[in-house]
Amino acid sequence: MLFYVLARRPDEFGLLLDPSGFVRLKDLHRALVEVDGFKGLRCQKLRNFFLVFKPERFEFDEQEDRVRVRPEEVDSQVFSRKIAESPPKTLFTPVRPRAWIKVSEEGLAAQTIVLTPDRDLAERLARRRGALVIEVDTRKAMEMGSVFESYLEKLYLSSWIPADALRGPRVDEEFKKKYERKPKEKTEDKKLEEEKIVLVEEPVIAFRKLTKGRKKDPEWKRARRRARRR
Repeated sequence: MLFYVLARRPDEFGLLLDPSGFVRLKDLHRALVEVDGFKGLRCQKLRNFFLVFKPERFEFDEQEDRVRVRPEEVDSQVFSRKIAESPPKTLFTPVRPRAWIKVSEEGLAAQTIVLTPDRDLAERLARRRGALVIEVDTRKAMEMGSVFESYLEKLYLSSWIPADALRGPRVDEEFKKKYERKPKEKTEDKKLEEEKIVLVEEPVIAFRKLTKGRKKDPEWKRARRRARRR
């Protein structure tokens, strides 16, 4: 299963490999637990599989927490991207609700926007990120300058999609109230601390000359002094 996901058809699982063929272990885990037979798999168990068993066809980058199939084992198509002159009329992409408030007005821009014509896959991607499924009118987007690339069969990529080509939930006051970032409320105690300036006066200490204490004169000295007085 791992070899198929990473070396043959990552697009079926909504995964996009980086130019070196790596994918984040967290992303791989999120994709696997959607598959029957892997739903109870824990991310740490998957990590231990690569660390302990060290399967020959895989490379695990422990420092970056990412994994890949050795390049010589990977299908070359996994690394290819092609300009899509006639992408599907409708594509879907996940956008988090809070981000949608801004994206619905200004458009979607990112280094890599992952899209798919498969509604079911789009919903899976959205669930992984706690996001909404947003529809993209590719014809309108291309008329306004968007460029789409195809990645294997089930994924398309872009870097900018204008707001006029996006369709999603209406962003009204109720939507904003639900999803907009709320400023952190200060507690009453913190307000009082900020509003009050507390002056702490240092106690006044009387000046005192610091000297080493003298020892009492010995008896013979006191006796000589009394004799002189006489």
